[in-house]
Amino acid sequence: MASKEVPEVPQREMRSFLMARDPSIDRRFRPRPNKKMRLFDHIQESEEESFSEYSDTESEHKYRSSEATDGASCATSVADSSSVETGPQVFLRLRPVKDASKAYIVSEDSNVLITSCKVDSTSNNVNRMEKHFGFTSIFDSNVGQRDIYDTCVGPKIMEEECVTIMTYGTSGSGKTYTLLGDDVRAGIIPRALENIFTIYKDTIFRSPKLKLINGCIVFLQDDASLKELQIRKKLLDLCPDISAHHQRLKQVIDGDHTFETKTSTDVSVLVWVSFVEIYNELVYDLLAIPSKQDKLGEVPRKNLKIVGNKGQVFIKGLTSVFVTSSVEALQLLRLGQQRSTYASTSVNANSSRSHCVFTVDILKYNRSGITTQSSYKFCDLAGSERVNNTGTSGLRLKEAKNINTSLMVLGRCLDAASTVQKKKNADIIPYRDSKLTMLLQAALLGKEKLAMIVTVTPLDKYYEENLNVLNFASIAKNIIFKEAVIKQHRVSYCGFMEFSKMSNFEGGDYIKELENDNVLLRCEIEQLKYDHVLQMQLLEEKLRRELTSTYQEIIQNNKKQHEDECEKKLLIAQREADFMLSSQKRRYEEQIEDLKDEIEELKNPTSDTDSSDDANDSKSPIEIIDDDE
Repeated sequence: MASKEVPEVPQREMRSFLMARDPSIDRRFRPRPNKKMRLFDHIQESEEESFSEYSDTESEHKYRSSEATDGASCATSVADSSSVETGPQVFLRLRPVKDASKAYIVSEDSNVLITSCKVDSTSNNVNRMEKHFGFTSIFDSNVGQRDIYDTCVGPKIMEEECVTIMTYGTSGSGKTYTLLGDDVRAGIIPRALENIFTIYKDTIFRSPKLKLINGCIVFLQDDASLKELQIRKKLLDLCPDISAHHQRLKQVIDGDHTFETKTSTDVSVLVWVSFVEIYNELVYDLLAIPSKQDKLGEVPRKNLKIVGNKGQVFIKGLTSVFVTSSVEALQLLRLGQQRSTYASTSVNANSSRSHCVFTVDILKYNRSGITTQSSYKFCDLAGSERVNNTGTSGLRLKEAKNINTSLMVLGRCLDAASTVQKKKNADIIPYRDSKLTMLLQAALLGKEKLAMIVTVTPLDKYYEENLNVLNFASIAKNIIFKEAVIKQHRVSYCGFMEFSKMSNFEGGDYIKELENDNVLLRCEIEQLKYDHVLQMQLLEEKLRRELTSTYQEIIQNNKKQHEDECEKKLLIAQREADFMLSSQKRRYEEQIEDLKDEIEELKNPTSDTDSSDDANDSKSPIEIIDDDE
């Protein structure tokens, strides 16, 4: 009889922590495929989650370019995986000095700065070593403001993309001069404003119909638009007159540059400016409208809050002013400068004690219903300081501490951005540790272009401070960001387009004149209301004073009457008291006299007896007998 073969049952192997099972076999000993197949390979994932929010007035979409396509029903564009990776541009500017140190040498290609300290200006042996710092471009003392603008800022404005331009360096190295210039040599900001308003000269919209509110483009109704015009007029009335200064700067800029004008009948451009200051880690609005009770031009120092919402960073309650020309923008810039915080130190007689950010927002509306936003942030960072050199104390020491802390956090953010440049998780960048980095987080995360102009004073006594600045710049130079995604909005503003058409026909000037008259009349109405309220307050104070004086007179009269009555009663009471006192006095005097007589009688008793005996002797016998009887 043939024996049946019994099928062999696989026995489970004994495994322990030292002898783990094969990772291709699960707990039930089912083999797993060695090759993993990716399903849906034809679907490409974007690096950033695209989202859209639809409302009655707007819907947000992401775009790669700033030009809109006509007749597009949905404007969405996502950055693909093959986007070009670029880093921030870092430029170096050497301040002109009389006796420049030989420790700073620029290479022949003007891209590398070689530092080597040959004197005893530093106690650190590491700092004496020769170091090489690479830059996008290096400007020596012979390079003027025109070349710096053409290299650093001009191309970015022509590309019409969001960009943050910051100046960084030691105190007194020329950061503010690079941005603002002086009365003769215009800085970066005046040249950028002239460039912007020259580019959009024919497409500037004269009414604030669109505004960037909390990071979103919002269509303004007529009342809100007139209110913005009133705010604009109030602030411009507070600004100093710089017409002659602007004409002089415009002549200089026109002589240095030839800006082109873009002609387009399908686009309307609106320009808004804002100015903010970060002082001692507090955010202040430099274009805030002072209240009626404050002095003329005095800014209310109210701390504002930086808010981040869905990748959009904005300052809650910040004043954004609608401008139509470069003169108005420069006037507001000058007003903000007057309100910013400056102080004198041993290094710089007019040292900025805060970080200032001047923002120019450009909103473009296309006839197809597409709105695009371009923002230019000009950040004037406060200079890094060493207490040993500046000799600061008290409030200046507190300011220097906050300045150095915020700059240190900025360096940490740049360092973190350079280490995680190819990772999707960018939340590890510690931009929340400082108000400055919170405000500039879009540039630090690569969502906006970043350009940094580093200023250095090439002297031996600032060698260590300059090394810190150069190390900071080298960190920024190593950052690589992906190409920024430009956001566009798909909206349909019929009222805006009708307004745009009306402003272009023959009666457009008349409509603008009516709008200006409307604004003036509204301002006059507000002024009349304020005057009426003020008159009522004065009348109320006058009536209060009259009532007070009347009550005081009544009180004085009543007091006088009561005093007279009291005096009379007091006189009568005094008389009665005097009469009673005199009567009592007489009575007591009589009693005293009687008592004196009794005392005298008691003192002389014998005389009384003798007198009585004599009296008895003198009696007759008959009287004596009668007495006996």
